Parts: sequence; C-alpha cells; structure tokens
Amino acid sequence: MLKNRILYLFILLCTTAFFICFNGYYSWYVFLLSLVLPGVSLILSLPGMLTSWAEIGVPGGGGRAKKSAAVPIQVAAGSRWPLPSGRIRLRLNIHNTLTGERRTEALELSQGRMPQAVEQRLTSHTCGRIVCRLDKARVCDLLGLFSLPIRLREGRSCEVVVLPNIFQTAIGLRDRNIPDAGGERYSPTKPGPDPTEFFGLRDYRPGDKLNRVDWKLSDKAGALLVREGSLPVAKRALFIISLNGDGNEADLLMDTLATLGHSLSGQGAGYALAFSGGEGLVFIDVDSPEDSGGALEAVLRHCDRGRFPGLIAEGAEAPRDIARVVYICPEPEPAAIGFIGERYAFAGATVVHTRPLTEGNRLEGDMYPVRVQPGSLAADLAGLQI
Repeated sequence: MLKNRILYLFILLCTTAFFICFNGYYSWYVFLLSLVLPGVSLILSLPGMLTSWAEIGVPGGGGRAKKSAAVPIQVAAGSRWPLPSGRIRLRLNIHNTLTGERRTEALELSQGRMPQAVEQRLTSHTCGRIVCRLDKARVCDLLGLFSLPIRLREGRSCEVVVLPNIFQTAIGLRDRNIPDAGGERYSPTKPGPDPTEFFGLRDYRPGDKLNRVDWKLSDKAGALLVREGSLPVAKRALFIISLNGDGNEADLLMDTLATLGHSLSGQGAGYALAFSGGEGLVFIDVDSPEDSGGALEAVLRHCDRGRFPGLIAEGAEAPRDIARVVYICPEPEPAAIGFIGERYAFAGATVVHTRPLTEGNRLEGDMYPVRVQPGSLAADLAGLQI
C-alpha cells in the first residue's frame, strides 16, 4: 500500500506540473481526474470492503498429523457484495504451544463475491499443538490507496496436533508384588485366576480344578466346559510426565512417552498417564492401543509446562492399582519424588530424564535412572525393564 501511495503522489505531482505548465481545459481535466479518482475508487470499493470476510481451516477436518508431514491449511476470503473491491492482505501467525516456536507468514488474496482460497502447507519437525491464527487482516480499495480492517470472528484460527514419533525398541515389564495387587479393575481381553469376575468358557484341560467346571453348560454342550476368571489389572504402570524444559527437551520427552506407551500396549498391558493440567495432576487411563493416540493428544492440548504441581486436580483421582511408576522429566523435581514416594511407596520407580544428574538431584532408594538424549532414544531405552 505504501508503494501505491507513493506512486499516486508521483502521478499527482506530474498532473499538477502539467496543469501549471500547460494552462487549459485539457490539463485542468487531467488534474481534476487525478484528484477525484481516489475518492471514486473508495466509493466503489467501500460496500465490498465493509462486507469482506476471511477464515482459516483444515480441509477434511483433520486435526492430527505426524512429524515432518505436510498438512494443508486453507485460507479463504470473499465478500457478500456483488462488485469486487481490492485485495485482502492477511498475516498468518503459527504457534507451537509445546515448544514455543512462532513464525508469521504474509498472505494476499483477491476479493470478490466468489470466495478465493489459498492453500498453505504446514510442516513441523517437532510434536505439539500447532495453532494457526489469522492476524491483522485488511482489505484495500481498487487502487490500493485505502484499507479497512476485517473483523475476524468465527473461523479465525484452527489447530493441528502433531503427534510424537514412536521408536521400536525392546522394553520389558517386571513382576512386582504389592499389597493391593488385587485391585478392582479387570482385563477385558485376558483371562486370569479370579473366579469372581467371569471372563469366558473354554474346554476342559488336564489339571483344571473340578470346581471351575460349569456342569450345567457342560451337560448341554456334551463336553466339559471350564469357567475362566478375569485377570486383575493391578500391575499397571503409571507414566508421570513433566514438560518444564525447553522446546527440544519437551519434544524428546513426548517421543519417550509415546515409545514407552506403545511398547506396553503391544504387550497387552494397560497403563495410566498423569500430567499437569494447570490446577493439578490430571490422570488418563489407557486400556488399549486405540486409546494411546487420544491420550497423547490430550497431553499436547492441555499439559501445563510449569513445575510439578504436587497436588491432584479437583475431580481427578489417582489410580491405586499401580505397580510401576515411570517419571519422565528433564530433571527430577523434589515435589514429584515426594509424590511418588508417598502415594506409591510399594511400587517400583524409574526416572527417565534428559539432563545429567548432579549432587542436588541424585535419586535415592530403588529409583532407577535412565537418561535419554536426542538422536539415540531407541538405544537409550533398549533393554529397559520397567
């Protein structure tokens, strides 16, 4: 717009000089036309400028993506006035809420009754919640000398959640006896020794106890059928994640969480996830591989990157049937270590950290430290026994 205004002033100076040097009707008409033309342009463009709109969205409603994958972001603009006006200039603000990375892009679209759209390719090499927001949208007149702001209400922003990477590595589960190993949760997919929770029926095998035989159903089926009890889900793991480091550390810790969770789900083990939700710890149960993606997305959308809160959010309840605690953090915090020791004193604990341990944050007791670093996550976690 500044370039257009400078060009217009130059033309106005030329017509003024022409009028002064060549006094006459022709020079007067040219000078008058150069004075009136901006006003005419504004009057013709004003209805379209006042009814202009702009919006941003993700085609198809896709809200998830993988790292380094190109996600199409569509920016559309138009006007409810049948006659066209000038161009619409927009500033697109892209913010990764996990890493704090920000960048802006300038866009320019033609304005008319038929909506005009431009597609941007969004690529992120780190995971996180990517918020794309239209900022400082303005529409110009036909000559590009005047502009008005566009009121952006609904549709001024959209979000894309970039999920962390999952690395294939060998991770084992340790058996650990704890006082409340029975718990009150039972596996929907695995049989177990508890006869009070019915899991299913199977054919009799030598060595089965006779009190497990369902005689009525066996009589109807003409074969011995044994009732199987359900397996108590007591030896689950609890992942506690603190993302209070810098952006690269947060990205690495999310990769760690996704890799550990994927490994446990692949072994048929459920787990619980805890993160700081602003007013305290929030807990999510992950009982199947299908739940893991939603749990990771919830962390990226709602996790507070502040210090460990040391308390439980209102309405939340800490899981009790935990035999293993995995604390994922840049460096151990005393509040988190105290929380684990107080609530899960009988559970085994593993601390996965990114920074070297110093004398001030050395672990005590049976807490097992594991350090992960960028570029070697799979090797750092290989052979880990949780």
